[in-house]
Amino acid sequence: MTRKNTAHAQAVEALVQAGIVNGGIHVHAGSTPSPTPHNLPPDTRRFSGRHAELQRLNALVRAPSGSRLCVLDGPPGIGKTTLAVRWGSVERELFPDGQVYVDLRGFDAARAAVGADAAARLILGALHVPLECVPHEPDAQSALLRSMLDQRRLLLILDNVRDSAQVRPLLPNSRTCFTIVASRHRLDGLDLHHGAERVPVGPLAPDEAVHLLAQRLGTHRVTQEFPAVSRIVAACGGHPLALNIVAARAVDDPANSLNPIVKALENRRETLLNTLRLPDVADMRTIFTLSYDNLTPSVAEGFRSLALHPGTRFDAAAAAVMIGGDLFHARETIHELVRCHFVERTSAGHYAFHALTHAYGLEAARQHDSAERRASVLTALLNHQLHAAGRADRLINSHRRAVPLEPCLHPDLLPVLANRADGLAWFGSEYDNVLAALAVAVDRELHHYTWQLAWTTSNFAYLTARWQDWITTHTAALAAVRHLRDPLVEVRMLQQLARAHCENGDYPRSVELYLAALDHLDQRGDTAGRANAFNGLAAVQLRAGAFREAFETASKALALYEDLDDDAATASTVNLLGQASQAMGELREASRYHRRAEEIYLRTGNLYGLAHVADAMATVESSAGREDAARVHLKQAVKLHHEVGNLYYTVKACRRLRSLLDDTDPVAGLVDAAVAALENNHRAAVAELVDAITRSG
Repeated sequence: MTRKNTAHAQAVEALVQAGIVNGGIHVHAGSTPSPTPHNLPPDTRRFSGRHAELQRLNALVRAPSGSRLCVLDGPPGIGKTTLAVRWGSVERELFPDGQVYVDLRGFDAARAAVGADAAARLILGALHVPLECVPHEPDAQSALLRSMLDQRRLLLILDNVRDSAQVRPLLPNSRTCFTIVASRHRLDGLDLHHGAERVPVGPLAPDEAVHLLAQRLGTHRVTQEFPAVSRIVAACGGHPLALNIVAARAVDDPANSLNPIVKALENRRETLLNTLRLPDVADMRTIFTLSYDNLTPSVAEGFRSLALHPGTRFDAAAAAVMIGGDLFHARETIHELVRCHFVERTSAGHYAFHALTHAYGLEAARQHDSAERRASVLTALLNHQLHAAGRADRLINSHRRAVPLEPCLHPDLLPVLANRADGLAWFGSEYDNVLAALAVAVDRELHHYTWQLAWTTSNFAYLTARWQDWITTHTAALAAVRHLRDPLVEVRMLQQLARAHCENGDYPRSVELYLAALDHLDQRGDTAGRANAFNGLAAVQLRAGAFREAFETASKALALYEDLDDDAATASTVNLLGQASQAMGELREASRYHRRAEEIYLRTGNLYGLAHVADAMATVESSAGREDAARVHLKQAVKLHHEVGNLYYTVKACRRLRSLLDDTDPVAGLVDAAVAALENNHRAAVAELVDAITRSG
């Protein structure tokens, strides 16, 4: 019996026949050649930035070895599809066998996701495989798909992928085929099992965002309203889809200013997401909801809780406090939110929301969580920030009298801090978060948290010359303690606020506040409080040029301190008496006072005090014409101010030292470099330079 064996070239490129062949073999070419597939969506003519991502794709596709699978992942609407299509369009010549695009609809409000078997049929259809030749069994479909893609120089784009499982059956096993997978989620499974290369897609840089707006609004309008444009870019966080929505709204009304749009965008709680909506075109709220609905209930609740964080970033401990679990649970929640691009890792151990996801999270919290729950989450965070800041503050300055704080709710989640350097580093990282927590306390009229949070910030504000922060926080603190009718704390706040105004150069206001504190203290017969107030008032009078009054006021403070046996305060006042004596020309008396203060500070290990004594002794020596001795004291002042973290006074001591050095002196170059490093916050360089200055002859 003769069998007829027929294969159509249209459907099959490589034919393997097993068994015995009898009779003729007939291979019929298709009537017309199949067109090369090119079904990418249209490329946009408005494209901005993405230089690093495009270069990365070019490097991957041209690499002689390595993965041929690339994952573009990023938040919804960030431009992953636009990037893939732009790159594919520009690099079309690299793929002479075609470019195939499939939308898997992993996040689609109207249509169901495309399964792997349906996607395989779509790809095979794009390759002109007749439907009747596609097997029904999924594994057979995948095998046929790999066979059809083998040896083809083809680009395969799999877009809107929900998870790794959705695309794993579609992946080629070919060195010539290059595959791009785009997803809102980080697809760790493709990295783990297939060695995929990851190309994260984030917001546009500010200049790229401005360029995108200029393409729609015109260069003239962008230039003319550049301040408003900059605020739009900041409010949208460089999010391309959001910027395009804003531009479309602005183009619709070209005669009017952009300021109303800016105002709506900057109201993150009320109108931001409403502004980022074009009916029947794009809606940022809907886009985020599609991702939010894919979160588990536990992770969704964690997302809503974390969105209440008022600061710029958070760590796992703060997350645990807000979510209400232990560190392990918090880290697992954060990991999932990072994977789904609801939060991003900003540095080691710290995470942050994009402006738009933050707005969406706040809205979701208001919709799904009661006011009582939201208040509980915020109170837990304020309590954590208060005690963490209090712990750091005590390490920065252990000589200041402590104040009682609200009971700590989660002592196990407080940071582990061992010394002054740890305390300074903590505040360097968390200071803005403490201020944000304080603002929440003020807004919610949580008066105990208001004044206690303010109290913890004053040392760091002093050391880093944040005078206006100091004034603002302690003005709020003073109002809070007056509301609580707590006269003991009110007096301490008056004096702290007076110090802040003194450092800021407003001496009349500082004197006014110290005198108000003295009125309270006189009525209460508070000897220690009166001594502190006299000490502070003397320092203001000295700076204001009232040297005799400063000496007399400091003498009153000294008499009280000596009766109280307060070494630290006695030394501070004795140093003030030395400064007043020097200002009045009594250099021998000034030296005697400063040496006495130095002895006390050395005995008690008070580096703060020793730093200021070194400054003061340098002034005495310089006034006496002994510049060599003055330079020795100033080098010591530079070392000690830096050691205690007082950057402002480190710079001042450096500049004073520089004024006593010739330009040819090698130390002058070190001092200039140290000032520059201090002003640019290059900590490692500062430490090396200060050490070199101290060791110089």
